[in-house]
Amino acid sequence: MIDSMKRVFEGEVESDFERQYCWGDDQRYLYHPNRRKASVFGYFLRLEEVLRLVQTYSPGRRIADFACAQGNFGLLLAEQDYEVTAVDIHPEFLKYAEKKHTQGVYHVQQANLMEFRDSKGFDCILAGEVIEHVAFPKDLLSSVVANLKPGGVCILTTPNGADYCSTLPTYEQVTNIEELIPRQFHWGDHLFLYTENELRKLIEEAGMQVVYLEKYNSAYISQLKGIRYLLPLRLLKWLERKTRKWGKNGKDSTNLLIVVARKSL
Repeated sequence: MIDSMKRVFEGEVESDFERQYCWGDDQRYLYHPNRRKASVFGYFLRLEEVLRLVQTYSPGRRIADFACAQGNFGLLLAEQDYEVTAVDIHPEFLKYAEKKHTQGVYHVQQANLMEFRDSKGFDCILAGEVIEHVAFPKDLLSSVVANLKPGGVCILTTPNGADYCSTLPTYEQVTNIEELIPRQFHWGDHLFLYTENELRKLIEEAGMQVVYLEKYNSAYISQLKGIRYLLPLRLLKWLERKTRKWGKNGKDSTNLLIVVARKSL
């Protein structure tokens, strides 16, 4: 799946930021040699599922990748003949993503997601691992709606706030949003998380309809030690699907939410 994307090698890295958060993250996940490692398994689980959902739900081929980071999701979609616009507030991410672009239509746009507007509108917006980094999620979702065509969809992923090992508060538990403002937009800092019900309510209040919501990456597989490296990858994926609904310590065993929300016609 990733063979056609240009790989950036260490000698091409131009800054400490790029080394740690761009090239470094690609080395830790995208190009890690062992797909059975828990963190790598979880990354590809999300990547492959988002690409599948775009193909299933997007009504057209014009895509925006909000907070694109290393650009992998949008670049792979560009290779599948989608017209992609990658949007990020950090220019280093955009510059790095452009280095990897080899096929298809792939534009980059530096912007604050809350303020970004595209006059043509998009058929699909990816909002991957971003809503947990903003202090005002309603503003982010308003921007999503403003940038979607009627009938367009947003595919949103975020950590599951009901995960049994989560220590962060969820959206409705936060009492002082204002103190979180200085920390927002940082790529490595989650402000708070969301439960399924919290996320569904916010999306519906923004004017979209949830058409798909699933919990992924079961701890019964991600926490499986030793034997996971002996099992076929196909079997690990099958076991992960089968154990998603299993609770753990009275909470969810899964650490990822994926939602598809549609803007009304």
